[in-house]
Amino acid sequence: MVILMRKTVLITGGSRGLGASISRIFAQNNYNIIINYKERDINAVNLKEELESSYNVDVLLVKTDISVEEEVKEMFQNIIQKYPKIDVLVNNASIALDNDLDNKDALEFKRVLDVNLLGTYLVIKYSLDLFDIGSIINVASTNGIDTGYIESIDYDASKAGVIALTHDFARVLAPDIRVNAVAPGWINTDMTSNLNPEFKKNEIDKILLKRFADPEEVAKVVFFLASSDASYINDSIIRVDGGKCA
Repeated sequence: MVILMRKTVLITGGSRGLGASISRIFAQNNYNIIINYKERDINAVNLKEELESSYNVDVLLVKTDISVEEEVKEMFQNIIQKYPKIDVLVNNASIALDNDLDNKDALEFKRVLDVNLLGTYLVIKYSLDLFDIGSIINVASTNGIDTGYIESIDYDASKAGVIALTHDFARVLAPDIRVNAVAPGWINTDMTSNLNPEFKKNEIDKILLKRFADPEEVAKVVFFLASSDASYINDSIIRVDGGKCA
């Protein structure tokens, strides 16, 4: 049953990794949760059951490829049947297809841009009919600022684009909707679990705090930006990278 006095958050890519941690922290703070995901239904179903039983909140699952405009339109048609408005949007969904530059073809490059950049744009565009006053938080990356890797050139470009979207939408949607981004560095998720040990050690050596972030540490910054404690923060990119020194 929907409790109308609760605020509602939509989290793209919200069923696992960083997205699951973001879903949990909003549930802990009594939000209704809309979890967008594309695959691995079992992860989404298990997380829905966990959040509803642990925090007594309402959870809606919406399976959508956010890079496809018609699917995004349909997602919001399904959402509005249950929730007349949303208060927070977290654009977290993204993919990385790292590859040697010589082996990276145009289709691979385009797929990363379609999900990470076009998908973020489409979700923001079609969410606006459900917004009154609220907050949008985009999950960018330090890769989009100054820590790129040639194997991740498409990912780096996509995250730089997400930062540009953040600035543009912040200016267009003010003063009613605040738009900010977090730019994490390395995070302990499935995406980093199979890194070459020597490469991982070298990367940790570059971080002042000498470790990768736990997903919960990034999720707390996302929630802060959505909260009233951040009511005067807009058009900002907040690095969450442990202090990258090289």
